[in-house]
Amino acid sequence: MKLKGLKARAYNIMFHVHTVSGIVLSVVLFVIFYAGAFTLFKSEFNSWENPQMRGLAMHDLKISKVLSAIESQTCGNVNWNEDVRIAPPRKNKPAIGVFGHLNTAGPSEGRFDFLLNPLDYTPIEAKGTVGETLFRLHFLDQIPAIGRYLAGFVSLFFLFASLTGLLIHWRNIFTKFWSFSLKGAKKQFWANAHTVMGFLGLPFQLMYAVTGAFYLLLPLILLPAVGMLYAGNVNSVYKIVYPSYGIAYSDRAEPAENLDNLEALYSQVLHENPDLEITYIGIKNFNRKDGTVNFSVRHKSPESFDNSGSIGYRLSTRAELYSQIPQKNKGYVQQVINGMGQLHFATFGGLLLKSTYFILALLTCFMVLAGVVLWREARQNKSFTVRQKHFHSRTTTIYLAICLSLIPAVPLLFASELIVPASQGHKLAVNTIFFTAWLILGIFGVFLKKDRLLVHWYLFLSALFSLSVPLSNGYKTGYWPWISLLKKEYGVALTDAFWLCAGLFQLFLFLYAIRKTAPFGNSRVNRQSAPSFENKAKRV
Repeated sequence: MKLKGLKARAYNIMFHVHTVSGIVLSVVLFVIFYAGAFTLFKSEFNSWENPQMRGLAMHDLKISKVLSAIESQTCGNVNWNEDVRIAPPRKNKPAIGVFGHLNTAGPSEGRFDFLLNPLDYTPIEAKGTVGETLFRLHFLDQIPAIGRYLAGFVSLFFLFASLTGLLIHWRNIFTKFWSFSLKGAKKQFWANAHTVMGFLGLPFQLMYAVTGAFYLLLPLILLPAVGMLYAGNVNSVYKIVYPSYGIAYSDRAEPAENLDNLEALYSQVLHENPDLEITYIGIKNFNRKDGTVNFSVRHKSPESFDNSGSIGYRLSTRAELYSQIPQKNKGYVQQVINGMGQLHFATFGGLLLKSTYFILALLTCFMVLAGVVLWREARQNKSFTVRQKHFHSRTTTIYLAICLSLIPAVPLLFASELIVPASQGHKLAVNTIFFTAWLILGIFGVFLKKDRLLVHWYLFLSALFSLSVPLSNGYKTGYWPWISLLKKEYGVALTDAFWLCAGLFQLFLFLYAIRKTAPFGNSRVNRQSAPSFENKAKRV
């Protein structure tokens, strides 16, 4: 089935735009989608990376005990005039999370951030490196100052690459889809693989391109509006979506005791909204008359799309300042912004939707790699010089090494989370292992120079590190997969089961690949032209 395509000139323009944008963005796109695929399950493997949170039972939150624990752990150095956040126990996070600012005049400066046991309100030594590292990596936050903006522009140009790819393949997209085969010429294989994977994941990729660019480039988008319409006041713009930004506070406000009102408002919100759960309690100017509390709420049903909102009160008078209850009184702007967040992070639809997102993200990664190899194969002909062919080949090898070396580095990050002893420098040590391993493995792949060897080694190392994840968990914590199931720690069991299956699958691919030459062009062995040992002996 052929559809009407572009004219010759328009086709050539779109083709070159797609090729250039794709090859420039390929490495960053792979990193974003691969890290983002695991970030989808950040809450599910939260108990895996924090063994001390396993076995904790859900308990009702006592705010007075939480505030006393904060005072005790910070030696009374809390700055109650700044934001203090409390995360009540939830299904996937049974511990109580607290975050806030310290007085700069005290013995310590900066912020505090720790977890409390919901039973006795004692601190829990939490790690949580894996989820945070992969979450930040998926929008390049490890790159100082420009990382998020770089990821935003990559998302924006990925939108152009997706649309131009659709336009140039539109005429025969169905023909290529149904003619996809693992056999045939190398160039044809990678061309069909790139087209088919792009066709299957196109709605998913467009959604991520739009939502990713929106979230990461929003500050730049709002700059003209802030400067011209709001006289440089950023809060005036943000309060349209987040009303808490529009509340004014005074350093001269009179002192006040607001603890009883805070506990009463907490009980009131739970009583009036039985279908909602409180995800965060934000307090500001707690010991003053103009103090406020913001309750971030979420619908208990994971399948609900419009499932997040907030309610704000003045602590001293218990007066309601704003209310954005999901599925009730949220405005159009709030629904659009929150809806984009739901789409991007797959926070509706449960595990089935997250698993679908995960598979589509991996297919997108394969599409990116197929496009890179296709770019190389399309330039191995007589119209290019030997030097140009060598440049294209080496560039492809470097790209593949950077991307594929991330695959074994991720399970190594998981294993290191439990192997490295808990200490003050735990996160730094685990991140150092992860990024150093990624760098060394990438350099190792570049010096291999042959794609076949590169793929074989990365498959073997990835299988080895993947199998080490459940082993490290069982050895360090005693939670072998069957024990996790017996103790109903399903997040821990699923994490171990995933890496066990991934390791066995990668080991199978490795054993298969060393018997069959992988379809990477510059390392293909011509078995017919290679003389056997017996033939050599006869000639001698």
